[in-house]
Amino acid sequence: MPNVQQINQLLPQTQCRECGFSGCLPYAEALVKGEAELNLCAAGGEVVMLDLANVLQRTPKQPEKIQPKTLAWIDETVCIGCTACIRACPVDAIMGASKLMHTVLSDECTGCGLCVAPCPVDCIYLIDVADEFLPRNHYLADQIRVSNEPRFQAAYHAQSRYEQHNARKQRENEARQAKLAAREAANKQPTPNSETSKTAFNPAHLIAQAMAKAQAQQNQRVVPNNRADFQQIQIQKAQEKAAYSRAMMKMQYGNEDEKAVALAWLREYKLAQEEKLNQ
Repeated sequence: MPNVQQINQLLPQTQCRECGFSGCLPYAEALVKGEAELNLCAAGGEVVMLDLANVLQRTPKQPEKIQPKTLAWIDETVCIGCTACIRACPVDAIMGASKLMHTVLSDECTGCGLCVAPCPVDCIYLIDVADEFLPRNHYLADQIRVSNEPRFQAAYHAQSRYEQHNARKQRENEARQAKLAAREAANKQPTPNSETSKTAFNPAHLIAQAMAKAQAQQNQRVVPNNRADFQQIQIQKAQEKAAYSRAMMKMQYGNEDEKAVALAWLREYKLAQEEKLNQ
């Protein structure tokens, strides 16, 4: 009976979750336990299904779904820099920073599609490519000469990137927890003048403290609402911009039906903008 590692090596390591599991390794574990069908890997298609059937000594089945090879592409004119796609990418194939333009590293992208849904302005598209295996970069596999087959080179490189991604997240989480623990420990330490302050009584100081506390509470009630409203307005503007960009694209490259729908939308959009100016 093959072990989990042997089964996992046959999978494409895109971590796309199309199989219904949270990644390639959980799917491999379920296969070894006999708790999953062998035809669920959409990224691997028939090739992976046949390999799994051979190793597990099961009857081959038609793949439930075959995922075409695609690369993510970000419309940088619409991107608002929210970093949602960066957090979603399992192999750190998207670069950018908060409120700054994001871009996809095409040589590292596995085409998993996990970055598309989190985008609040729908500016990420999956573009079909002719590559047989993704990612295109095999550098990490070449360093240890994993295999001469591009399929396994791509899978090893993607798996290594995924493991590095998880290790980075763990380091960041540990650093965050250590910082919080240090802050909590510092807050628990008594101040040098704590005993003196207990015996001293200064009415003016107490009044100033009460006023400062009341002002802070008032600010806490108002500021988050204003910030939330501002963020919502910014997202709405970005969504309008994205819809306008898509309509213009349909007008230029779409078929007759798509052009008609886009033209109607653009007319309504123009009327809405004119009404805003007249208010």
